Amino acid sequence: MKNYFQFYIMKYSLTPFLLLFLFSCSPEDSSQDNTALKDTSVLGVQPSIPPFQTSALFYENISYDTKSRTQFDLLLPQEKPVAGVVVLFHGGSFLFGGKADFYLDEFSDILSGLLENGIAIVNAEYSFLTEAQSEGVFTPLKDGTQVIDFITTNYSSLGIPKDNLLLAGVSAGAGIAFWNGLGKTRSNSIKGILGLQAQSSYDLYMWEGLFEDFKVDSLKQVNSELEKLFEQFYGGAYNQEKAKKLDYLSEIESSDPPFYVYNPVFEDKVYQNEVLNLDVLFHSFKHADLLRKKATEVGLPFSGAYQEAPQEFIVRILAQ
Repeated sequence: MKNYFQFYIMKYSLTPFLLLFLFSCSPEDSSQDNTALKDTSVLGVQPSIPPFQTSALFYENISYDTKSRTQFDLLLPQEKPVAGVVVLFHGGSFLFGGKADFYLDEFSDILSGLLENGIAIVNAEYSFLTEAQSEGVFTPLKDGTQVIDFITTNYSSLGIPKDNLLLAGVSAGAGIAFWNGLGKTRSNSIKGILGLQAQSSYDLYMWEGLFEDFKVDSLKQVNSELEKLFEQFYGGAYNQEKAKKLDYLSEIESSDPPFYVYNPVFEDKVYQNEVLNLDVLFHSFKHADLLRKKATEVGLPFSGAYQEAPQEFIVRILAQ
């Protein structure tokens, strides 16, 4: 596991503690026979050999839109009827990463455990900020909406329930899950949200209230590349209309689905020895605390690592 941890820390600024926690909660034995593939297609896609050991049917690269990265993989359990669906969104700062990240050993054991509990898996990719025609972070967020709409429209052909979905993601993927799962415009099919290494809002100026040593404008003045990234993130100039649309924190209400959040970065200073620590800025416990505080204020149930493991939350919401 050591090489994977090193890779993931460098690529996504995640801490090994998170992955160790997830791995410690994995089933003891996830090995299943995956050699027998049923001769049945889903929306024209034939099943193929799964990327990890499982008896589930695996359908790769089902298109939910016409853009270059708008495909998802579908894993259907065969041992039990499908009780619900977890929709996964990978991390990567909206700049890199892919659905294959969830098939590495530290996650595949968890996916196997969900499949054994009758939970289907939709593992989605989404557009990056750097792609042509990008409207900043709105594009990947809306890609998440399209995944949900595609599932609820084609649920019968996909062989999954229409109204029992849980959105889950890591880092940027957690943001997609929260943005699509909270507020008045969410789909009624969404029964829960799980965010690991989540951000509390995509109005970055709100982060100044979380971190005493963080100022957006000062940071932009230090480095022209950072200013370029800032404009790229917002798809042009920042304004209050965009900020309001991206502030899913303010959308939390008591009628929203319960959520699970876990940010095991226990620091609140974004600068260490005058160097900006992106892991703290993006993944600090302060983001998770703010989400929980808002949920408490409106009376929305939430959970986290001190109550249950992530997969236990998913099974509790979807399969019980």
